[in-house]
Amino acid sequence: MLAKTARNALAKPRPTFRFRGCLHLSKNGDVSTRRRASTATIPASADDRSLIPLFDQPEAGTSRASTNSTGLFGHSFLTSPAAFTALANSTLRRAHLLTERILQARRSREELSKVVKNLDRLSDLLCGVIDLAELVRNAHPSAQWVKTADEVYETLCEFMNVLNTHVGLYEVLNAVLSDREIVKSLSREAYQTALIFWRDFEKSGIRLPPEQRNEFVSLSSEIIVLGRQFLNEAAAPRPPATITSSELRDLKDKGMGVRLQLQARFTQRELLVYPGSLQAQMIMRSAPSEEPRRKLYIASNSSTAEQIATLENMLKARARLARLVGKDSYAHMTLADKMARSPENVHHFLDALLDHTSPHARDALLVLSLRKQAHLGLPSPPTIQAWDRDYYCPPEPPAPPVPLPPLTLGTVFMALSRLFRHLYGITLRPADVELGEAWNTDVRKLEVVDEETGVIGWIYADLFGRRGKASGAAHYTVRCSRRVDDDDENGDLALQGLQLSDAERQSLELSKAFEALGRRPLHGHDGIYQLPVVVLLCDFARPSAQRGATVLEWHEVLTLFHEMGHAMHSMIGRTEYQNVSGTRCATDFVELPSILMEHFLNSPAVLALFDPKSRSSSLQIGNYHEDACHHIDTHYQILLAILDQAYHSPDVLQPEFDSTSTFSYLQKARGLIPYVPGTSFQTQFGHLFGYGATYYSYLFDRAIASRVWRILFSDDPLDRETGERYKQEVLRFGGGNDPWTMVSTLLEAPELRTGDAAAMREVGQWKIEDEAGMSSRH
Repeated sequence: MLAKTARNALAKPRPTFRFRGCLHLSKNGDVSTRRRASTATIPASADDRSLIPLFDQPEAGTSRASTNSTGLFGHSFLTSPAAFTALANSTLRRAHLLTERILQARRSREELSKVVKNLDRLSDLLCGVIDLAELVRNAHPSAQWVKTADEVYETLCEFMNVLNTHVGLYEVLNAVLSDREIVKSLSREAYQTALIFWRDFEKSGIRLPPEQRNEFVSLSSEIIVLGRQFLNEAAAPRPPATITSSELRDLKDKGMGVRLQLQARFTQRELLVYPGSLQAQMIMRSAPSEEPRRKLYIASNSSTAEQIATLENMLKARARLARLVGKDSYAHMTLADKMARSPENVHHFLDALLDHTSPHARDALLVLSLRKQAHLGLPSPPTIQAWDRDYYCPPEPPAPPVPLPPLTLGTVFMALSRLFRHLYGITLRPADVELGEAWNTDVRKLEVVDEETGVIGWIYADLFGRRGKASGAAHYTVRCSRRVDDDDENGDLALQGLQLSDAERQSLELSKAFEALGRRPLHGHDGIYQLPVVVLLCDFARPSAQRGATVLEWHEVLTLFHEMGHAMHSMIGRTEYQNVSGTRCATDFVELPSILMEHFLNSPAVLALFDPKSRSSSLQIGNYHEDACHHIDTHYQILLAILDQAYHSPDVLQPEFDSTSTFSYLQKARGLIPYVPGTSFQTQFGHLFGYGATYYSYLFDRAIASRVWRILFSDDPLDRETGERYKQEVLRFGGGNDPWTMVSTLLEAPELRTGDAAAMREVGQWKIEDEAGMSSRH
């Protein structure tokens, strides 16, 4: 396909278990204090330090704003919703012209040799406006801007969908790939880009007869509608549980718990407690009586018949779509161009991971059972039920490995800039924001500066929560990097011999001006490049004169490091084609850079960077106690990944398929905690839409990231040579190189290049090594 908008916003929450329990098991009885030798660090620069007031003092961002006036993202004309519509119309006209040029390419070999470049240009032309619209409709405070962004998004996506099933474009690309001389002339990146286009055309049923191709388009639209409905229903409130006052006796929580008890006592009525509420969370953690916890668990995991039908209809539509293009299942169709390549290989990975995790999870479960036995005074260890998990192992927020002073948002950005300078020779520098350039006064702009190349891109940070803004954390690619000096725009008209009126030419200039911003030569690179623009969206508390700077919780620091891993992938990815730029890579590879960033927060050398005066790492990491409860959660996450594969297997089209029965059977056959009759969590498993058949990806990338951390970075996480190697062998390629090749080269493991079942099993075994290797928390 010509654009993959699902990759544009790498949104969170991620498929992981953020809160871990308090069940601690000491590793090997080692009670010694581990300390690493001091590592010399580069002092914080003036630019590093300037990040602190930029994010911590509300007036700092305002004072940096320029008095000049412009439009959104510095586009001088993009000052109103009407201008956005005009830009979309101009872009659409240019896209039509470029499409016609590609369709006529077989008239000459010279034009055929430019087809891959022109397809990528066409993709970039549409993505540049579609991605901007996606950001605007999630972040802009103006209802009119959001409405216009929705319209622009729908209009351009509709045209893009036409291109994705355009037989003429597919035939031209086939002509290119069938010409040996042209193929030999393509660079590795160009050939990889051509294959991506070809595979996506194939996935779109391009070879089907017209009637079946129309059915493909119809099914695709049906899946989108059902997917949106499924997500809405997944987020819908579940019905409340009825809790009696007697069931709230002896609550361990002495704050909210006491208030809830008093409310029940004085009203002398049963309480309605809604799943997911603070009251429900408190009861699950602190109610000694099992009954209210059981009621709340069942209420939390309930579904209506309509909700189940929505999910199953979506799964069946996907299965029919796959069968239409000759694939056994939706998983087979989806995984063909991923690192896993097939559902069979995914199962090899998940089985290996489950084999490792199960003994640890069973050990943790036994400890919980012993706690329950002691609590209830039973003669033997009882079964742990689903509603027991939080009571006998109360979730705790993640915490740093050493005590740290309060970390303000500005301090964390300063540390990130210092870390990037050590690893890549790259720093973050505050930039002025002109009036109208940002969509809200909270937005801060950063230049990403390479010590040799200069500015290599821009990050807009919209980090404070506000009404109407999308919640959670996300990385949006608003503009991808690509080479532009060989675009040959004049050929878009010359080949067709079109004579445009002055008004038509003026209309086209709007789109050209939009593309021209942010293009420049880069030192050390041939040609001129379109530099990347990304936006980070978070919903942290806003600083104020009364409250002071925003102090981040540790899980928020982890989130920011994770999102900046995506951002640096976008910044460093220096490809000639936008379709493989930065985070535009395989779904089961894209999380590697962001997960690896989280590992750096285990290092005393990196933690010392939060102190602007630090020149060495003097922090001590005490004895590490492994949190065993997370093995229970990881085990469950693996089961969900297996469930995702089952839901996208050929079984879905069997008459007897039932999503609840499939889930309950999996729980009984491979789960640790008994399935609760009458529950159907699958209707709340929102990742089934966005991560359909690829939910394993996060576990997979975490295994690879653990390996990369342990082998390359754990001994000296600030080593420039290692950082440069990672930058040159992984980050700069984006999706322009085979992921298995990148991983095998980085880890010096040539046996992985095949990316076969054996490689998938080995990655599952890496998890075994790395969890042990991380026990000392280097």
